[in-house]
Amino acid sequence: MTKKKQIGPGSAGAASTGSGKALRRRAEDIFREKAAGMPENLEALSPEEVRQTLHELQVYQIELEMQNEELRRAQAELDASRTRYFDLYDLAPAGYCTVSEKGLILEANLTAANMLGVARSALVRRRLTSFILPEDRDIYYRRRKLLFETGAPQMCEMRMVKKDAAPFWARIDATAAQDADGAPMCRVVMSDITACKQAEAELQQAHDELEHRVTKRTEALRRANKERRTDVINRKRVEEMLHRTEGNFRRSLDDSPLGIRIVTIEGETIYANRAILDIYGYDSVEELRTTPIKNRYTPQSYAEFKIRMEKRKGDDDGPSEYEISIVRKNGEIRHLQVFRKEVLWDGEKKFQVIYQDITERKRAEKEVVETLQQLQETRDMLIQFEKHAAVGRLAAGVAHEILNPASIISSRLQFLEKENLSEPARENVRVSREQLQRIVKISRDLLQSSAKKPRVLVGGDLRRVIEVGLQMTERRIREDHVQVEYNPPLEVIPVKMERDRLVKMMVNLLLNACDAMTGN
Repeated sequence: MTKKKQIGPGSAGAASTGSGKALRRRAEDIFREKAAGMPENLEALSPEEVRQTLHELQVYQIELEMQNEELRRAQAELDASRTRYFDLYDLAPAGYCTVSEKGLILEANLTAANMLGVARSALVRRRLTSFILPEDRDIYYRRRKLLFETGAPQMCEMRMVKKDAAPFWARIDATAAQDADGAPMCRVVMSDITACKQAEAELQQAHDELEHRVTKRTEALRRANKERRTDVINRKRVEEMLHRTEGNFRRSLDDSPLGIRIVTIEGETIYANRAILDIYGYDSVEELRTTPIKNRYTPQSYAEFKIRMEKRKGDDDGPSEYEISIVRKNGEIRHLQVFRKEVLWDGEKKFQVIYQDITERKRAEKEVVETLQQLQETRDMLIQFEKHAAVGRLAAGVAHEILNPASIISSRLQFLEKENLSEPARENVRVSREQLQRIVKISRDLLQSSAKKPRVLVGGDLRRVIEVGLQMTERRIREDHVQVEYNPPLEVIPVKMERDRLVKMMVNLLLNACDAMTGN
């Protein structure tokens, strides 16, 4: 008895599902149709024909099994593709939707539905404009019109409405496309940029506040520096040059009459112009860098420098304007006014330090102080001279008015003593002479007390005595319209003198000359 072998895709382990049974029934129907056209008597076939038929059936079976395997693999790939599509489209971080030419939503992913706060199925066939804030719809209409007219991708930012929530900012990127029938449509990508907009608003607010603070600070500095406007003209010129191109900026620094350094927050010099080298007396920037800081300052200025550095290590940047005293390479001490401000140098935060040599101004201020002191001394001396002169005039008047009559009285008393007087009268004459001698002694003591006691002679310059005398009589000379020519020699005129008396003598000479010239 011949064993029959089952022919069909089920021999390879086909699934016994409902679809597999339906496929089996269809195959049996097709077989019966084909079997109807076969010879009625299969037994009439020769063995060779039977073998040939069996061979063809087996080959056909293998082909079916291979096709079935290929179908299963294609199905698996299709499932995987659908999974990837779900991950890439539905779960994408941006909202995707397809919009018809009339503005109806044809398709949308889950992200778009979540962004708009509605179910995915509820989005289909709804107008996209229904989710756009009315004030921003014109933006959408203009961009959509340009998209369909030119075909160029369009981008815009507008506010969209979310169900039961506040409006949010969205970026819309749209590209033109066609559906299966060739009808125009567009693909839209929606991105929530609310956080970016909030950050931009906060950044703009911070910028405005900073601008306001800078404006106020600038105005305050302008008011504070009003009294120093003359001293900072050169600094203003340098600051104006700093706003030009980098090349002009560097060149202006090199040619500036003010000393300029660019330093790090630690004080390291990364640039110094020619003027600052001339101020210190150094030949190169390298020599300035390698010279210890302590050697460049006077002891007091170095102590102040360390205090400023301690402040800068904390939150305090220290003063922006101050004065220092430096020691040049040759040992000379110079006084500088310093202006310090933050700048950008090669894209990094650095500090610009401007030095103005105020040594001559300091010397002038010192000379003014010394001159004022000398004027005060001269004034005090003049007052003292006036006091002594008044006492002298008083003493001279007393001597003239008392001593002269006293000498006459003394002579008369001498004559009386030679007369033949009674003893009481002679006693009266004697008492009168004693009292008269007492009056003379008191008058002479007054004259001696009005005279200045001798002082120790000291060396000095006679030119200075003449200058003081001219200063003390300047008003009298001017009132009398007297012209004075004084051409002192360049060399010192050394004299040992009692300065006060010599000045008084010079004043008397000048006053006598004025009297003589005016007829007094």
